[in-house]
Parts: sequence; structure tokens; C-alpha cells
Amino acid sequence: MIEKVCKDCYPDEKVRASVRTYGYAWIDGKKVRPRPAKHQGPRCVSHWRDEVKRTKAVNHEKRVQETYGLKEGEYARLHIYQGGLCALCRRATGSSRRLSVDHDHATGEVRGLLCRPCNTLLGHARDKLAFFRRCISYLTFPPCRAMRDGWTDWYADE
Repeated sequence: MIEKVCKDCYPDEKVRASVRTYGYAWIDGKKVRPRPAKHQGPRCVSHWRDEVKRTKAVNHEKRVQETYGLKEGEYARLHIYQGGLCALCRRATGSSRRLSVDHDHATGEVRGLLCRPCNTLLGHARDKLAFFRRCISYLTFPPCRAMRDGWTDWYADE
């Protein structure tokens, strides 16, 4: 059985042919064994992982450009400008899941990059400032404290 050999580990076709034929090759006076290409395509595990990362990055860049009208590299520049963190919570870095592009649905203007929970919260609030005023009021004067102090109109809107 002929074993596939990683094209990135052995870019020279003569070396790949030698490895396929004899099971090894001589490179710079050293006998080397093949790094098998176990995944789909002609790459070893390490190079396949790198290729998947590269492809994901290219596809993300293209989707951000088409969907939000950002220019090439603008997502990365905005990420750096925000210090590599979510613009609201300042905790999420986007290392495990990319930060979402937050935009105004009425105008389409991009505002910044947010983590999934912050983007969901902002969407749930429907960009209404009154919602966030109520949040501040809730955190400053909780309903339970107001009830215990005998307030009767805690829930009244402004």
C-alpha cells in the first residue's frame, strides 16, 4: 500500500516519490521517515490544522467585508483598537469565539466588536437607552430593598 505523504513537510516531488516508493528518503544526508497525510488532502496533521485555521480566517474576513461593508483588515484593526477585548464587558478576548460585529440595524453603521452575550443583551434592549437607565436604577436601588423600605412606586417608568 502506498502511503500519502505531506506535501508541506516534503515540498520536493522527488523526495515525496522516494518516500512513497521506499518508505524513507535521504534529505541533507539524513534518512527521514514520512509524515503521513491522514486527513483529507495531502497534508499531515500539523499542516492540516494550520490550513484549516488559515481557511477559517480568510472566510471570516470575506464574510465581514460582504455583510458589514468593512474594508480588508478593518476587523483586525478594530480588534486591536479595542485592546483585543469586547467593547462593553472588557472581558471577552475573542480567542475561542470571534467577537461579533455590532452594528446599527437602522443605518448599518458598524459600532464595534462585542462578545456574544453583550451583543445579545444589546439586541434584546433594541438599542433603547431607557432600558439601560432601568438597569442602572435596578442595580443601584434593587426592588427588594425598595419594598422593605416601603416605596410604593419603584416600578414606575421615567
